[in-house]
Amino acid sequence: MSGYLEVPKAGTRRVRIAVLDIDTGLTGALDIPVRPEDFENGAAPPATAAILPTISVPRKGKENAPALHWDPPRVDAPVPSLSEALPCALPNVLKQAGERAQELVDHLQNFDAHEQIRYEQNDSVGTPAAYWAANFDYSVDFGERSGHKLRETRTPLAGTHDPRLSAIMGTGLPALALIFYPALQGDYEMHCKGLAQWNGQLAWVVWGRKPKPERRGKQMREMRSPRPPLFQQIKGKRPRTVSMATARRVYPVNLKGRAWIAADSGQVLHLETNLMSGIVELELQTSAVSVDYAPVTFQSQNVQIWLPQSALVYTEYFTNSTIVQHTFSDFRLFSIQTQQVIQKPK
Repeated sequence: MSGYLEVPKAGTRRVRIAVLDIDTGLTGALDIPVRPEDFENGAAPPATAAILPTISVPRKGKENAPALHWDPPRVDAPVPSLSEALPCALPNVLKQAGERAQELVDHLQNFDAHEQIRYEQNDSVGTPAAYWAANFDYSVDFGERSGHKLRETRTPLAGTHDPRLSAIMGTGLPALALIFYPALQGDYEMHCKGLAQWNGQLAWVVWGRKPKPERRGKQMREMRSPRPPLFQQIKGKRPRTVSMATARRVYPVNLKGRAWIAADSGQVLHLETNLMSGIVELELQTSAVSVDYAPVTFQSQNVQIWLPQSALVYTEYFTNSTIVQHTFSDFRLFSIQTQQVIQKPK
């Protein structure tokens, strides 16, 4: 593709190139800085690549920390190495996953951990604008004290907290695994397609149900454009998993996604979600989450619990985009034991 664009020679300008993907409706844009001296020698021959000026923006925050790369999961993309050779019994898979989700709820109130949060913000053209990092003592409550609503508590560790993170900290990561909680499974359309591997472990991949083919003289749409591999919020049901709030209003979030569920145990190994649609009132276009789970062994009580190990949250607004990385470590399990002793009064 080639073309010509007349640019005023007085002063520095930015040329914006916008692209529209006809198939998906997705758009993207790139701003190219242009200076008057770029035109002094006239246009370059067609076969010669123009050398554009380089702009470098100093990275704010810790310079020695590796950059966070924009690579959000696309839950409608093909699943690598998926095998449909073995049939997947969805009721059995969901039953096992529901039992593991129930165990997670039981254990969430009994552990805390250290959490490192790294936050990176880019402007509308992808130029880094801010970088912050901080460490927290992290705990979760999902019991009677919280009204059976998931509440996360983050206590800044001494000497590591950046107060700017308080206003933009993402929450709700444990809630994503509760998509498979027995009382919440009915909120989503789900289908089990086949087996794949995640970190060398066999796992069923759960996503949305296949659509019913349309008839009445039309070709079956499933043949022309098969439904992407994902689970998704059922239309007409109020979302209960995740919500976003402002000072005036709470916005329930419709999710779609896919999960790798261990074939032998029903544990969620990996989970990816996307928004089904943006939220105009929040200037929110897209949001994607990728969470990895792993077993944590507590020797003191001889128990193993599957907990979130790391997560990446990619959010794109009208004017900027953000990447938030959560990393959990130093898990500690605690319990309160009570013993009742009844004696005759003296």
